[in-house]
Amino acid sequence: MAAALVLADWQMAMLPAGSATDPQAFAEHALAWCPAAVPGTAMAALFDAGQADFDRLPPLDAQDCWYRCRFETPAVAAPGERDVLVFEGLATLAECWLDGESILRSDNMFLAHEVDLAGRLQAGSHELLIRFASVQQALTARRPRPRWRTRLVEQQQLRWIRASLLGRIPGWTPAVPAIGPWKPVRLERRPGMEWLRTDCFAELQGDTGSVRFDGVLRIAGEQPTGQIEARLRVGDTEAVLALARIDATHWSASGSVTIEQVQRWWPHTHGTPELYAVSLVLTVDGAVQQRDLGRTGFRSIELHSQGDDFALDINGVRVFCRGACWTTTDILRLHGDPQAVRATLTLARDAGMNMLRVGGTMFYEAEHFYALCDELGILLWHDWMFANMDYPAEDAGFVASVEAEARQFLTRTRLSPSLGLLCGNSEVEQQAAMLGLEQPLWRNRLFGEVLPAIGAELRPDLPYWPSSPAGGAMPFQVDAGAAHYFGVGAYLQPLTDARRSGVRFTSECLAFANVPEPETVEGFLAEGQSPIHHARWKARVPRDSSAGWDFDDVRDHYLAQLFGVDPMRLRYADMDRYLALSRLASGEAMRAALAEWRRQGSSCAGAIVWFLRDLWPGAGWGVIDAHGIPKAAWFYLQRAMAPVALFAIDEGVNGLSLHAVNDGPRAIEAEVELTLWRNGEKQVAQGSKALTVPAHGSVQVRGDALFGHFTDSTWTYRFGPPGHDLAHALLRDTATGQAIASDFYFPQGHGFAVQPALGLSATMAPAGLDHYRLSVRCPRFAQAVAIDAPGFRISHNYFHLAPGEEKTVELSARKPGSRLRASLKAANGAERCVPTMAATETQA
Repeated sequence: MAAALVLADWQMAMLPAGSATDPQAFAEHALAWCPAAVPGTAMAALFDAGQADFDRLPPLDAQDCWYRCRFETPAVAAPGERDVLVFEGLATLAECWLDGESILRSDNMFLAHEVDLAGRLQAGSHELLIRFASVQQALTARRPRPRWRTRLVEQQQLRWIRASLLGRIPGWTPAVPAIGPWKPVRLERRPGMEWLRTDCFAELQGDTGSVRFDGVLRIAGEQPTGQIEARLRVGDTEAVLALARIDATHWSASGSVTIEQVQRWWPHTHGTPELYAVSLVLTVDGAVQQRDLGRTGFRSIELHSQGDDFALDINGVRVFCRGACWTTTDILRLHGDPQAVRATLTLARDAGMNMLRVGGTMFYEAEHFYALCDELGILLWHDWMFANMDYPAEDAGFVASVEAEARQFLTRTRLSPSLGLLCGNSEVEQQAAMLGLEQPLWRNRLFGEVLPAIGAELRPDLPYWPSSPAGGAMPFQVDAGAAHYFGVGAYLQPLTDARRSGVRFTSECLAFANVPEPETVEGFLAEGQSPIHHARWKARVPRDSSAGWDFDDVRDHYLAQLFGVDPMRLRYADMDRYLALSRLASGEAMRAALAEWRRQGSSCAGAIVWFLRDLWPGAGWGVIDAHGIPKAAWFYLQRAMAPVALFAIDEGVNGLSLHAVNDGPRAIEAEVELTLWRNGEKQVAQGSKALTVPAHGSVQVRGDALFGHFTDSTWTYRFGPPGHDLAHALLRDTATGQAIASDFYFPQGHGFAVQPALGLSATMAPAGLDHYRLSVRCPRFAQAVAIDAPGFRISHNYFHLAPGEEKTVELSARKPGSRLRASLKAANGAERCVPTMAATETQA
C-alpha cells in the first residue's frame, strides 16, 4: 500500500491576470494570502475567509489564482520505492512547480494526473506552487469562431475550455466558477511492489455473472525468490490470475471469475440492488496482500429506440425511469462531502426515484457518488460534459484531451452497475436545430464517432444516445426519442398536455421555481425583506437568458389555473397564503404529469425532473433546497414516483379511471376503493373491487364499474350541479387491510374555500432518540396538510386527508439534540394546529 503524505497547509492568493507566470515573477509581488482547503476552490477559500458571499462575488475568471503548500519529507525513498504527486483534478488552466521546477501543465479540469518525482524529492522542506491562469484572459486568444452562438453562456469561446459550466451560466447558477484544486492533491510514497493497473469489467450472460481482470504489477528493488500468485475474488468466489513477466520489474495479470446463478442488481423500485465485493489477493514469498477494488453488480440493460420509441429494459423488464437531474451538494467546492451526498441520494431513493441524470453542464462526480448509486439502486443517465455549444471537434489537441477524459472516467467506473446510459451532451443538437441550421450540422464527430467508440470499448454494456434531447424530425419534438419536455412548465400548457404531447421519454422536464420551506426562506431573507420582489430573492429565481419572464411567473400561471386565484392580488393581501399555495402549485402540476406518464397505456417510459437540489438558498428548480431540506414538490413526487402507486385520472366522458401500478418483483393482492364526498364531509357514493396487480405491471379500473351506476365522477356531462367535490381512491393490501397507495381527484378544481374550524388535530409521541411519531386526523377533508417542524426530517408532508382518515408521520432530528417545535395547517383551514403530546403508559 502507498503511504500518503497529507498536504494540508494550503494558502491561496490572487493576482491580476498575466502579471506573474512563473515563481520568479510571482516572488516579486506582495500577496495577501488566505488559508485554503484542498480539495476546494478559490471561491470557497474567499467565502471561508469572509471575503466573499453570494451577495459579493468577485470575478475570479478575470484573475490568476495561486495556491501554495509548504511541507516536510522526513526521508528519501528507499530502493524500489517511488514518490508520486497525484492531482485528481485541477480547474482549469494550471501549471505546477515543485521547489521552483515546473512539473505539470493541465488545461482540462476533468483529467487526473500523476507526476513521478523519480528521486527528486529529498528529505527536508519543500514548496508546491500551482498557478490557475485567468480563463477570461485565455478566451481572448484568436481561435476559429463557432458555427452558432448559444445564449447559455456569455462567452462563446468557452467551448475550447474543458471546465464545468457551473458558475458560468448567468441564468441559473451563481457566479462561482470552479477555479483551483477541486479534487485531492496528495504525495504518495509507493512501495516497490504495487499494482500499476487494475482494470475490471463485470458482465452478465444469462444467469451467469463474470468479472474480467487485466492488470500490471510492478516489483522493483529486491526481487521475490519464491512463488508469486495473484487471485481475483468476487463475493465468495475466486480464481487464480495468469501472470506473465513483461520485463525485469513488471508482470501482467489477467483472468476472470465466473458466478453461476448470480443475484442480479436491480433499480431499488423493481428489486434488490445486489452487490458483490471485488478484491485482489497477492501472495509473494508467502506474504499476503489484499487490495479492495470496490463492489460490482450484474444486470442487463437494453435501449429500445426503434422508430420514435425510447425505453429501457433492465434484466429484461421494462422500467419506467423517473427521478431528477443531479446537481452538486456544494456549489462552492464541487467535490461534495460524502455524508451530504449520501443524504441527498437517500432522499432521491426515498422519493421513489430510480434514475438520476448527470447533465452536461455539471462534472464527473467522485467515486463515492457512483458507489452510493450502486448501493441505493439508482440508475444513472450520464452525459459527457458538453452543453449547448459548437465544440471544436476538428482540433486534434482538443479531441485528444476529450479522449483522455472519457477513458479516465469509464476506467474508474467500469465496475459500477448504476451507470445505465451514456449521452453525448446536453442540448447541443437542440441548440443548432432551433437556430435553423441543417441537420448535418447538429452533430459533430465527438458525439457521432469519438465518444460512442470509447464507450463501446470500455463499457459495451451501456447504450449510447447522441444528445439530450434527440430523436424525431427535430430534437425538441417530444413524441419521439428522448425529449426535454416543458409543455407543463415554461410553455404554460394545460396539465392535459402531458398526455396530448405523446412524450416517449423526457430526460429533462417540469421546471418550476419551487418555493422552499419557511425555515429556509427565513434563513436567507433578513428581517423586512419580502419574498418575490426583493433583489436577493429575484437573483436566485432561475430564468432563461434574455427572456422577459422567469420561473416565478411560470409557477404563478399554474397557481392561478389550479386554485382560481390572482397571484398578484393574493401576495398583495396575504403573502403567507401566497407562498403556501405556491408550494402546492408546482407539486400538483408535477404529480398530474407523472400520473399521466405512469398510467397504464401511456407511451411514456421515463421522466427526469429538472432538477434535484438547489445550488444556493432560494426558489430554485430543485425539489430539495440547498440545505438538503425537501420542498413541497419532493413530497408530491414521493407519492407519484412510489414503486406502488394509485392514480385517479380524468378520462373525460369516460369518467374517472383508477390506475394501480406495481413496480416490485411480486404480485399484490389488493382491494381498490373509490369514495365520493360532498362539502368535504358527506359521503355520496362508495364502491370497491378485489384485484391482482401483477409484478412489474399495472391494472386499470373504471370508477363507474366500482359503483355499478352512473355518477358523473369527473363532472363532465354536467346535467346539473356537481354531486361531489372530492373523489378519494384507495388501494388496500388484502392480507393486512393496510392502505398501500391512494390518490385524490377534485372535479371542481383545487380552490377549496378556507374553513374557519376544520377540526384538524394531531398527537405526538416519542419514538426513539431524537425521533417522534405524529398522528394527524381530521373529521372533514383536509387539503395539503403542511407540517412545519424546523430542524426535523419529515417522512410525509403536504398530504390530503379524507374525512375521518388518520395519517402517521415520522419526525427525526437532522442534528442530535434538536428541540421539536411542530405545527400543522391545511390549505383549506384557517387554524394552525399544534400537536399535543400523547399520554405514555406511565401517565395512563
